[in-house]
Amino acid sequence: NRSQSSMLSRCRWRGCAPARGELGRHATHYCITRHAASASDSTPLLLRLYEEMLRIRLFEQRCVELFDRKFVKGTAHSCEGQEATAVGVCGGGLLTERDFVLSHHRGHGHVLAKGADMGRCLAELGGRRDGYCGGMGGSMHLADLSKGVLGANGVVGASLALGCGAGLAAKYEGKGRVAVAFFGDGASNQGLFHEALNMAAVWRLPVVFFCENNQVGLSTDI
Repeated sequence: NRSQSSMLSRCRWRGCAPARGELGRHATHYCITRHAASASDSTPLLLRLYEEMLRIRLFEQRCVELFDRKFVKGTAHSCEGQEATAVGVCGGGLLTERDFVLSHHRGHGHVLAKGADMGRCLAELGGRRDGYCGGMGGSMHLADLSKGVLGANGVVGASLALGCGAGLAAKYEGKGRVAVAFFGDGASNQGLFHEALNMAAVWRLPVVFFCENNQVGLSTDI
């Protein structure tokens, strides 16, 4: 509806305007023409990171458009403007497919940056059977276990506790895997935030708690 659409627009990270004009046209063309064949190892790292950020930006802009047209089932929260955090952690070679990622309600970028298929992500948002969760999870529950993405979550701060669980499993497994738990600054006000960090420290868990400080608590400016 109109109020949800305005919420999607309002919650984009301020200060990161989308590419417009001539730059926007060239950037869009570059992304589309190179999307089918991912950047090779010979492509400079910064260019590959930019390509991935641009791909996520275009995906999110398309999602907003489809939301307005009522293609997206249920609600959806855009991560437009937060592409750099997702790509910096998941797409820069720091993580492998075996490492775990726990996301939140604004997590399309995390899932895509970790290597999930864009078509299946979009199918999930549209409630299609070929989506990652058979169309039953929607925007806030994207997951791809084959890529180590244990799922996004609509509960504020839930990724923190789930990250501890994934970290504990990785520790017992003993194969060098790590877990990254993304959370927003709004979630730092939850008791779970302190409990999870304390537990990870006491048990010496291989968990990275990554705070995306976008100055928005769900849809309210902080």
